Amino acid sequence: MYISIDQSTSSSTVFIYDNSLKLLTKLSKSHKQIQNQLGHVEHDAEEIYKNILFLLKKISKKIKLHKNLFLSITNQRETFVIFDTLSGKPLYNAIVWQCRRGQKICDKINKSSKNQSLIKKNTGLKLDTYFPAPKLVKLLDNKKKLKEKLKNGSALFGTIDTYLIYRLTNKKSYATDYTNASRTLFFNNKSLNWSKELLKLFDLNIKMLPQVKESASIFGYTNLNQILKDKIPIAGVMGDSQASIFANQCFNKGNTKITLGTGASILTNIGNQYSYKKNTITTLSYVYNNKPSYSYECLINYAGATVSWLNSNLKIINKPQETNSIFTKTNNSNGVVFIPAFVGLSSPHWLPNSKGMIYGLTPSVNKNHIIRAALESIAFQIKDYLDDLEKNQKIICNDIYIDGGIVSNLSFMNFLSDTLKRKIYVTNFEDMSSYGSLIMGLLGTKIEKNLKDISKYKQKYTIYHPNKNKIIDSYKKWKDVLNNFYL
Repeated sequence: MYISIDQSTSSSTVFIYDNSLKLLTKLSKSHKQIQNQLGHVEHDAEEIYKNILFLLKKISKKIKLHKNLFLSITNQRETFVIFDTLSGKPLYNAIVWQCRRGQKICDKINKSSKNQSLIKKNTGLKLDTYFPAPKLVKLLDNKKKLKEKLKNGSALFGTIDTYLIYRLTNKKSYATDYTNASRTLFFNNKSLNWSKELLKLFDLNIKMLPQVKESASIFGYTNLNQILKDKIPIAGVMGDSQASIFANQCFNKGNTKITLGTGASILTNIGNQYSYKKNTITTLSYVYNNKPSYSYECLINYAGATVSWLNSNLKIINKPQETNSIFTKTNNSNGVVFIPAFVGLSSPHWLPNSKGMIYGLTPSVNKNHIIRAALESIAFQIKDYLDDLEKNQKIICNDIYIDGGIVSNLSFMNFLSDTLKRKIYVTNFEDMSSYGSLIMGLLGTKIEKNLKDISKYKQKYTIYHPNKNKIIDSYKKWKDVLNNFYL
């Protein structure tokens, strides 16, 4: 029996798996999305921690202590929190990856081509407010006390995994893994250490940064805030997208995974050699036995979040699940084009200041056409990126594995396959990020010895084949609108 935590953008989930990694039970609890200013997105990190303890306590009767029991953690990447060194409690809300507050910092630093080159060379990433560094600079400019606390060591910086580990180990372990550190913009993804050069560039004077470990490590010990009688190891810690590519076992060049969650993350394996290109993100997939694995990555800000917007803001659906039947029954979008640039467009265009658009409204359009167009936009953003990857980066994506909540919409999966004109492998198991960090934990605790040993844990997939005779006319129109209004 094993325990896993998935701390995502919208909720926290606790899982219990049996010894063969069959999911026995899971419980989730959502947390507030705090958006008090235009472009600002925050979470209450204390609420997140309390939610996790609540779930662990609720599920505790099903936990059986044994010598192999451990806890793994996967988390929303790029979201960070400043917390008190003595108490572990947050000193300010967590700043979410969707937050755009660092845009002016990016604009200022990007004026120098030397700065751009330095960031790209060291991180493989692009200077964008998607990543923590510019948002941290902006936060500290406005909160001088936090800046001083980080400087003198009375406060600590951490991504969500670091914060949870610190709290769960009763402040004994201040650590992160390579996948989370790699997303900060002040970690060198080639040399695999915190970069003094980048910290200086961002003028970040931080006394302590977390110890960086391989994902398949032991990060400390916890009794889950006295929920358990004995302490168990925390092993297997990964950012959610990297945990997913690991769970899908994309170990060969060209293997691609697409996670359709709040956003959409596309990772394509490029091997063990660090490589960076101007308009492409290079991601550190994981480090195992001192050997790094890298991927090219596409970051789409709005996938499932687009559906949530239809529900919460437009209120044209009562719950996200309704879109499954609406997509099936509505044959086309009736000329409606949906560009979900709510917080800008990322890969492959990187237009942070662009806004969302619904185009092509006529008297015959109804809400179902808008809903259909919104879902289509998820597929179109994926195709837009994969086409660019093959055309401009000369990377052929093979064996495309797809996971995430939207995979339950079977009609959409067929539409995606037709749009991409590719065979896709879709797992019915929704929780691949949790699964990936758990498998890493098996390696970290030496229950499994190497990557070959974990092949038996690969999930089963439904294969969707494209209809070769089907032409997706709506993609051409979507692309035309994108070119005419944005590019």
